[in-house]
Amino acid sequence: MQCVLKFVATFGVAIMTVVAPSWAQGLRAVAPLKGYSCMALNLTEEEMMRESSSPIIRLAPSPSAAPIGRAAAQVITVDPVRSQNGYVAVLTLDGKPGWVEANKIKPYRSVSNPSARCVPSMMSNGQPGFAFPR
Repeated sequence: MQCVLKFVATFGVAIMTVVAPSWAQGLRAVAPLKGYSCMALNLTEEEMMRESSSPIIRLAPSPSAAPIGRAAAQVITVDPVRSQNGYVAVLTLDGKPGWVEANKIKPYRSVSNPSARCVPSMMSNGQPGFAFPR
């Protein structure tokens, strides 16, 4: 029984050693996205807990335009901000241009770390995402 436990413990350490480096080198920001900035959802904590509260990203700046997705907690907006009909131009996390209601987003600010920055970036998987440099 003691040999089995040593084997399991050793095996567990070996797996952690092999898996950790590949996990650590996963998705990462490779370059900032020029002409874009970060904004955050303008929702209460309670609303943030419900996916249905997340604003709809639309194909055009109109409530009747086709929906193409939902906004995440951080939103990539065109910089300088481009507004039309109460909507702001955004970039979805799969790289599509879209529009979200202007009153549903606000400038990015981390409550837990006021000096934190959010930088829209091209990620190592070729998709838009975010970097949070220190």
